[in-house]
Amino acid sequence: MTNTQTWEDISMAKVAAREAKIPSAWRISPPKGLNVMDLPRTSGLLSARELEITEKPAVDLVAAMIARTYTAEEVVIAFAKRASIAHQATNCLTEIFFEEGIAQAKAIDEEYKRTGKPKGLMHGLPVSLKDNIGVAGYDATVGFISHCNAPMSEDALLVQALRDAGAVFFCKTNVPTGMLMGDTYNNVWGHTGNPYNTEYGSGGSSGGESALLAMRGAPLGVGSDIGGSIRMPAAITGIYGLKAAAGRFPNLGCKTGLPGQEAVRGVQGPLSPDLSSLELFSKVVVGARPWETDPTCYPVEWRDLQLPQKLCFGLMMDDGVVRPTPPVKRAMLELKAALEAAGHSVVEWTPYNPAEGQQLLLRCLTGDGGAKMYEQVRGGVAPEPWGKDLAMFEQRYEAAKNAPPTVGQLWEIQVARNAYLRKLLESWAATKEITGTGRPIDGLISPNIAFPAAPKFRFRHFGYTGLWNLADHVGVTIPVTYATKNDVVTEEIEPRCEDEKAVYRTYNAEELDGMPVGLQIITPRHTEERALALAAVADAALKKRKAAL
Repeated sequence: MTNTQTWEDISMAKVAAREAKIPSAWRISPPKGLNVMDLPRTSGLLSARELEITEKPAVDLVAAMIARTYTAEEVVIAFAKRASIAHQATNCLTEIFFEEGIAQAKAIDEEYKRTGKPKGLMHGLPVSLKDNIGVAGYDATVGFISHCNAPMSEDALLVQALRDAGAVFFCKTNVPTGMLMGDTYNNVWGHTGNPYNTEYGSGGSSGGESALLAMRGAPLGVGSDIGGSIRMPAAITGIYGLKAAAGRFPNLGCKTGLPGQEAVRGVQGPLSPDLSSLELFSKVVVGARPWETDPTCYPVEWRDLQLPQKLCFGLMMDDGVVRPTPPVKRAMLELKAALEAAGHSVVEWTPYNPAEGQQLLLRCLTGDGGAKMYEQVRGGVAPEPWGKDLAMFEQRYEAAKNAPPTVGQLWEIQVARNAYLRKLLESWAATKEITGTGRPIDGLISPNIAFPAAPKFRFRHFGYTGLWNLADHVGVTIPVTYATKNDVVTEEIEPRCEDEKAVYRTYNAEELDGMPVGLQIITPRHTEERALALAAVADAALKKRKAAL
């Protein structure tokens, strides 16, 4: 049977089905202005009690439901309403299953009433999921037209673990095509705007999550990261995010834009408006012992950790490729001052040749000559146009299609990767000579990106985050400050590369006024407990400093 549907037909049908899932009573008037952060409060859709519910951290919500202050049903309804507001303002959702989530919450309430026993550590907690995470009966398109109308047959292992702990799922969120771009848009669902300025992007590839969570449309969400896809969106929208090392959290049942590519391993992980939610997620998922089912997971239990009283952080001011714009530089200096005021030390340090590592990451991701990306974009029954930010894959495919790279050539890239990473690790270990503690740096403070946010379709340079995907290190993003119109470029910038030229050409202090600036704290592989503890130290130091000003 010949297919007569175009990619536009498929997209229109998917969007129409999604929009039909939003109850008519939850429809709002189109927002006025570019900053929609106050819309949940000004729309009139949420009651005072629902506003109270949706502005509590996940940990407090669970405690309140166990104390019977709230029911799981009313909590899920409140967040579903708030998520619908966020979506109508930013286009952040893909699959909507509010009714199923409310039914699940009712069942939790009934069981709790009958047994008096909470469901688990996430009793009744609404959790949003990035589009790639498998939920039985729903698509995981990953932004590809070719993946539409192919519902998953089972829940991802991650979903099973969270559900067993009492989590309630009610929506999935938007991603860029293939989850390999720093701006969230695709030919299925369109572009997701930044709630602080909808003419700007919310980051990628977990940009649907970041927009939703910034507006508190969920207390906790799950994203993924292969080049900065949790950390960059978190920084851009002023929330927290954890990129674990590979093998700590399960990938089984979660789709990727490059299935089978393991030279750089993608990971799933949490994002939230509240730092405490990241540890809650981690304890639940690791506590489910995913290594017993997922062959890519390591048997590493969650560990209690006591940090040294005096810490020493490294501070990476410039990766040598794209220097941070004024608000990002200011954020680093503010965090440095806050940590020093708290009794810790901060030393400037740059890891071994970041530019080389960044280029190796790109070589790994295109090691098949762009063939898998081409197959998913241009193959299938309704070929779609290449996204602008997939030019790297399109160009690689066109250059290699008549003489595709061999497996042996990929192995050579991996040999080069390991040789580079040895030097990177040696440079990290050598920091014990400059810390004054007898230890290497406890963690590295770095930009996530060189700018607060980028205008739609104009994102450039994910090297600050991508380097640590290549190295398989851990990263936690925390919000630090906000850009102001006074963050102007006062020095003459001689661009060192096209990315730096593009970043400074689009930088506009007036437009960025009031937008969040976040930084990341990096620690070595499988030290997620340390990374979260260091993030808590930094977060507390910032809050104390701001309170004193």
